[in-house]
Amino acid sequence: MSVTLRLKSENWLLLGGYDTQFHEDDPLRTQSLKGLWRYWLRAYISGVMYEAGKLECKRGEKYVCESETKEICEKTGEILGSLKSASKFRIIVNRAFLEKKERIDLRGKEKEAFPQRIRLLSLGRKETQISYGKGLSAEIKIEKAPHVKSISENEKKLALGSLLTALSLNGLGKGGRRGLGTFSVEVDGFEGKFLRGKKIDYSMIRELINETLESARSYLNLTIGKISEMPPVDCISKIRIDLSEIDGSVGLFNKKEVPVFTIIRAKPKDKKMEDIITELQDFFYRPRRSGKMGFGIASADESQDVITRERLAWFLGLPREQRGEGYISDIIRRASPIHLAVHKEEALFTFFLSGDWPTEIKWRRLLDKKKKRRDHIKIEERLLRIDSRIVKEAYLSSISSLENYLSRLGYEYEVIYP
Repeated sequence: MSVTLRLKSENWLLLGGYDTQFHEDDPLRTQSLKGLWRYWLRAYISGVMYEAGKLECKRGEKYVCESETKEICEKTGEILGSLKSASKFRIIVNRAFLEKKERIDLRGKEKEAFPQRIRLLSLGRKETQISYGKGLSAEIKIEKAPHVKSISENEKKLALGSLLTALSLNGLGKGGRRGLGTFSVEVDGFEGKFLRGKKIDYSMIRELINETLESARSYLNLTIGKISEMPPVDCISKIRIDLSEIDGSVGLFNKKEVPVFTIIRAKPKDKKMEDIITELQDFFYRPRRSGKMGFGIASADESQDVITRERLAWFLGLPREQRGEGYISDIIRRASPIHLAVHKEEALFTFFLSGDWPTEIKWRRLLDKKKKRRDHIKIEERLLRIDSRIVKEAYLSSISSLENYLSRLGYEYEVIYP
């Protein structure tokens, strides 16, 4: 078994090496690709188990939903390796050509011309510059590992389908969930309705996901049951649940049938790739989101921005704190369930609804910031209690806010999954 992928980078590629800098002698770090591959394979396996009723949302003390994930890890490890066994697949880089390597001065005004995610790299760093790759072309082979005697057709389709999903809905390296590090992908040795002239057609990603889900069901020997509650972890699934009792409105869905996993395709009109990335990344940052929406400066309680007013910005990822303000949790990190991939002609927003959120989050802001002594600054702090209803409200509010944001900036948009 051998499948060839030809990759061509579409924007800034911030793949750091041992020293966090981009290295021309190893422009395509397979470790990053493997990590991304594993995440999406796990999402497929979780999705099929959730649909079959084997993954339930059980109320916990520290998390909104707690569930046993041992079987998910075992099934993922059977394909891509674990501490107990080696991966059944290996990645071979046949060739990799880099057009050029460039640097950004993190101290100067130069960084202001780059998207927010790149500017954030300057926070808390000793380095004064960061390097990135531009114009990377690579050819890689996905092969059966030498120790493996045979791979079933369903294993092959599940593994390769999850890898192609990863390269469609994420980028590689820093900012890979925020539009950076994306590739166009040409495929040899693997067939599917989602391919046009051997290249992945992102408008046909529904076919890629459904074909991969079907292979996952066959591989795990599971069928779809009757599900009414959200999953406990990020899942790729066709399931829709009733959220009609949740506050807020959303134009893209009937609230009685809201998908727990969805992809929204945004198409710009005559905009450069760099401008698209900057604009769409700004959705995740309150000041820029509010500015582009034309909202006036106001306190959180009076903000026109529903994410700010209802204290729902934790849904954009934890930790979310800067200079002592923001959302603080005992949970070290919970990545945002909203992924952004910016390709040449379109951008894809992926939303996951799941219950693996802390039950308590502190919201804090500093008053009288102009005072020089920090011990004299007053602090306003609230304890946010998170339950399944609040998570669902954050999910709907984020989708609704994105709709309004895309309309305001003149993007055409549509749901392309499920």
